[in-house]
Amino acid sequence: MATSYSGFTSMQDIHHLNLNVKRQQLFPDVTVLEPSAMLRAILSTNKRLPLANEKAKSEMLVAPILSEIWSRNEESCTLFSGYALDVDKEQGLTGRCDFLFSTIDSPIVEAPLIAIVEAKNDNVDEAVPQCVAQMYAAKLFNERQGRMVPTMYGATTTGFEWLFMRLEESNVKVDKQLYQLSALPELLGVLQRIIDIYKALP
Repeated sequence: MATSYSGFTSMQDIHHLNLNVKRQQLFPDVTVLEPSAMLRAILSTNKRLPLANEKAKSEMLVAPILSEIWSRNEESCTLFSGYALDVDKEQGLTGRCDFLFSTIDSPIVEAPLIAIVEAKNDNVDEAVPQCVAQMYAAKLFNERQGRMVPTMYGATTTGFEWLFMRLEESNVKVDKQLYQLSALPELLGVLQRIIDIYKALP
């Protein structure tokens, strides 16, 4: 059994979590969101830098995109980078998440957590088990804080490709579609859609 999130490297590793994982189109009707001039300038510059590892892509590509979404919704969410989500050591649900969104405007990680983004170097599909484990941990975290959040979202990304997934009860749906940095308005539309789903909750 995995001893931390990074140990979830295959679908077999999440078997003990009793989750059903299937592919499904998650966002068939997303409204595109035009990026700010600042984001376009930042990404245009950063794409010319060496991006040979996860850390570089996370800092230069992923963080600016998520910061843009936060800046558009800062009254209703907080973005955390590199925070620990230690929920259940026996199940391997411990370690740091690259990025977390919370619906509470707070300097510390509090419930409800709503979305997780895990940056990877080369292959978004290989990181699905790790992201699923983190989504499940966030679900448990919310429940222990007394907040029942019906749906958790997560994503794995190389910075250039983004793969989204959704957890409801014990069912995980992995999107059939990959979203590309080259189609930035569509990608931003998906991220905004996730935030909007939580804004609409009572």
